[in-house]
Amino acid sequence: MSKKILVVDDQAIVRDFFKDVGECIGDDVETAEDGDIAIDICRNRHFDIAFIDMRMPHMNGLDTCKAILSLDPEARVVVMTGHTEERMIDEALQSGAIAKIYKPFDIDVVVELIRTSGDGDGGGDDSGGEHGPAGGSGAPGRSPTLYLLSL
Repeated sequence: MSKKILVVDDQAIVRDFFKDVGECIGDDVETAEDGDIAIDICRNRHFDIAFIDMRMPHMNGLDTCKAILSLDPEARVVVMTGHTEERMIDEALQSGAIAKIYKPFDIDVVVELIRTSGDGDGGGDDSGGEHGPAGGSGAPGRSPTLYLLSL
């Protein structure tokens, strides 16, 4: 069964990465470049999992996370960052986010979070799963996206 994924990030390269990964494994991926757009999308559609960047213009990831969870309390939110924003990340986890991931992404972690998004375990424990920077791409000298797309 395909998953419905929302990716909220102001960087097009991050949105494209998640779109490539999700579509490669047979899922439906919608993207938004900021929190306002994401909230408008969520008013009319449920997503199995939403990946939300913490640092964005207009509305930060914490406020976006809270707004999406207020619209859809069953939404499974993963917060992501390339910066040190532990206070905001902790507050997002306390507000209902299921996990946090750090940029650069480990493609295996992203795929695992997507695959477990609808099975009730959320890919993390009650404190929110933590996933650090990528340790390997799955193939020496190749980007994770290119490796996955070549399978």
